[in-house]
Amino acid sequence: MKVLLTTDGSKSAEQTIRWFSRFPLKHSTSYEIMTVSNYHVYGVTPAAVFDETIRQESNHADESFQRASAILKEVGIEGLHVARLGNAADEITYYAQETNVDLIVVGAQGRGLLERMLIGSTSESVAQNATCSVLVVRPKAVQTEQVGEPLNLIIASDGSETDRELASQIKALHLSESTKVQLISVIEHPYLLEPGYEYDPQLSQEATTALNRLANELSPSFKHIDKHVLEQPHVADAILDYLGDQKADMLVLGDKGRSAMSRFFVGSVSRGLLRHAPCSVLLIRKR
Repeated sequence: MKVLLTTDGSKSAEQTIRWFSRFPLKHSTSYEIMTVSNYHVYGVTPAAVFDETIRQESNHADESFQRASAILKEVGIEGLHVARLGNAADEITYYAQETNVDLIVVGAQGRGLLERMLIGSTSESVAQNATCSVLVVRPKAVQTEQVGEPLNLIIASDGSETDRELASQIKALHLSESTKVQLISVIEHPYLLEPGYEYDPQLSQEATTALNRLANELSPSFKHIDKHVLEQPHVADAILDYLGDQKADMLVLGDKGRSAMSRFFVGSVSRGLLRHAPCSVLLIRKR
């Protein structure tokens, strides 16, 4: 497994790497730490000023890598430095595709003002355009984490072949068997239906069957797996409501929008969850 960790030197980025370092991946996993410098100097700029800007950005990238590397070394992980120049989201996405990265890990915040208010533009762009799986780590998750406490993992199933890929990649993370795993599936109905609308029991049975199948795939890795079928007009709203009640550490969902027209865009449900989930989000893609 090849993991690409990203850092811009911010506290949020370092918290992201520290949070991910608790994942007991196999020793065969390779880790790379990517920094991207963006040398934007506007107007007519003397060569000396431009050179100094480049020097400062290069030093910042080196320092960012050293701090991130030190965090990984605490748990016995060696990370190689990948330094790039350009737009962060583009460089992360291009590099991951060119070198067959399996998982990109990116923080939901960065150094910019807007990125401190919402999911960062870099994070969202990477999640939207990458061809591999992406883990977007929320600062709230790393700040409230209790060391030694098992992760509370929520896995959203849609009953499709995507579930098999979900199970495969989750098992590849080698999480503790004490991880709290909850499998959820949502049966939605149009908003215009009467409040007393009765769901087709066959839909509920199909969702339950899919959850049981996914649970069987994961049962060798985890001691406790709960299953819940949710009935609500909108999938994203149902999952967000459930996340709020459960104090989840991470939401896992699949992205199967890989048609010729949509392969570079996550679906509206995934996009909404990436933006508004109160926890970290792992978006699973089949390479």
